[in-house]
Amino acid sequence: MANYELEILDGDRAGEVMPVGGAAVRVGRKAGNDLVLADEKTSGVHAEIVLEGDRHVLRDLGSTNGTFLDGKRVTEMVLTDGDVVTFGRLRVRFRSAGGPPPADAGELAVRRLDAGRLSRRGGGSLGLLAALLVVGLGAAGYLWWQGRDGGKEDGPRPRQRAPLAVAGNRLAAPVASCDAEEGWNLRAAGGGFQPSTRGHTGSGGFEALRAETKDAPDFALATLREAVAVFGGRAVRVAAHVQTQGGAQVAVRAVCFANNEQVPFRFRRGTPLQGAEGWQRVEVALAVPAGCDRLQVELVAVLPSAEASALVDDVAVVEGGDAVPIEQKLGESNQTLLGTGAAVAVRSVDPESPATLLDVLPGSVPPALEGLHRAGLGAMSDLGLGLAVTATERSFEFAAEGADDLMLVFPAEAAGGLMLTGDDDAFAAAAAEAEARTTRLVLGDRSTRALLRFPAPTTCRGQLGGGRYRLRVQTGRFELVLGFRSERQQAAELVREAARLQAQAQPGQALDSLRQLVRQLPMDSEMLGQAQVLRAALLAEQAAALRELQQNLDEAEFFDTRGGFERVVHGVDDLVARFGEGNLEDAAGTLALRARAAARLQAIDTAEVAARRQRLLDLAKAFADTQQAGLARVVEAYVQQHLEVR
Repeated sequence: MANYELEILDGDRAGEVMPVGGAAVRVGRKAGNDLVLADEKTSGVHAEIVLEGDRHVLRDLGSTNGTFLDGKRVTEMVLTDGDVVTFGRLRVRFRSAGGPPPADAGELAVRRLDAGRLSRRGGGSLGLLAALLVVGLGAAGYLWWQGRDGGKEDGPRPRQRAPLAVAGNRLAAPVASCDAEEGWNLRAAGGGFQPSTRGHTGSGGFEALRAETKDAPDFALATLREAVAVFGGRAVRVAAHVQTQGGAQVAVRAVCFANNEQVPFRFRRGTPLQGAEGWQRVEVALAVPAGCDRLQVELVAVLPSAEASALVDDVAVVEGGDAVPIEQKLGESNQTLLGTGAAVAVRSVDPESPATLLDVLPGSVPPALEGLHRAGLGAMSDLGLGLAVTATERSFEFAAEGADDLMLVFPAEAAGGLMLTGDDDAFAAAAAEAEARTTRLVLGDRSTRALLRFPAPTTCRGQLGGGRYRLRVQTGRFELVLGFRSERQQAAELVREAARLQAQAQPGQALDSLRQLVRQLPMDSEMLGQAQVLRAALLAEQAAALRELQQNLDEAEFFDTRGGFERVVHGVDDLVARFGEGNLEDAAGTLALRARAAARLQAIDTAEVAARRQRLLDLAKAFADTQQAGLARVVEAYVQQHLEVR
């Protein structure tokens, strides 16, 4: 493959040449670029040139003023020998290496001496002195360019060190050295990393830079292409050398998981996200949790501005150390807490629903970390937070040191049976994504049923998405209760009592027992399910009685019979007496049915009274007409006393 180079055609560095090899070349105004163009119209990180197969591809990285070829703006193109590309206001030629040499500077790469201008300043020794001055300045510039940190490392670098070799490193040398993209997925998430000629050792490292576009990602994530095989219970150390600029923060993390895709647990732990002036070595020590047989390395950077950059080099994965995994089992429920440091999860006893709790994360993070955590790629270790867990006979007590709120991550199915207590300390069903303030909350189903208990009233808000139910709680302390032996016994007794009352035709009292179970003891899914089946049967009986009363009312209205309306009124009264007004599924509709029947019954009675009154008044008048005044007065008195219209 032919060798190429870039020749600067404009500006103070016109004539300088930079070789283009296999590593990516970043072009921009910032000092961290491989080719630095000091022009205000050139973006901090303007473009890059990468080798793809046997072709060099130029990509604009979202620059403000654009990249141009022959006056046309380009975003991505394959370079050919002789192409002149404009970055901002400066032109650079892409050409075969070993093109026409400079007139008189040789390796100093000073390509242009303005002989006309020098001759006008004077001849003889003065002109010679000026020429020597220009050549000297060119030499000094060239030496500075070759020797500065972050210079063109594809050319000779006298101070370059051999790639760092770490004894026992589980990563192959080409992967560990970070000199090329081999073995890495540099664009795993966010803005990703890029190969760079700036490295701790060897010929380069990986660099994360934020593009200048408005919606550019503010974080970068790189991972190994193939995870490292590990053994549960073994101690492991993951280390790297890092360096940051412009407010960037960087971390190296280990993610332990099972090669079996049916196992949902992923334990993410790393060094805290922080800045690093100059090259610094960072390391995270952990023990592989039980059930995990793979370890993924993550390189993470947060980039708060376009001026931020983060470098990573010399990555190592080494077995050994004092770390021990977390494995605590509850005596009452046999559920197990697994983890490594602040990365924990709770495994249920059901192979088909193995996860009760998937993760505990910070509920809020500094603004610079929000993009990373919003993408579901955060960890407790990002903030350097510790998580203490104490096991009792039936629960795990969590305390996150330094955290005011937490994000608890459950499987999405956990939100289906959500119930929480209100001001009356009674449980009631709640919407999965509602916000509420409570001291107790139950969720999950059967083997994953769990009670969250908080030391004080706590605001909780749920969010469903991506197969997860994330519950944010405004506290750093909570108890996860997973054993419900006592509550199950009490709930079973209430179910038996309700069944007995149903058999004795006391449906209202049966429903009262079931309501007590739901409001006070909803922790056991099986007992709660039995209660719901029995309640449904009692309410079906109530609904059937109500339908019969509705039919009676329809018939009474059709025939307009007093007896029909009386049956409806008495029937509703009996229904309320048997079930209790508080147990009516449709109390308003039931009472409205009675009101309709009672109103028509009153209308019938009023009409009958009016007719009788009129007959007696007619009789009294007849007595008066036949000069039987005494009888007339007796009839009128009766009407006034017993049949007065009100």
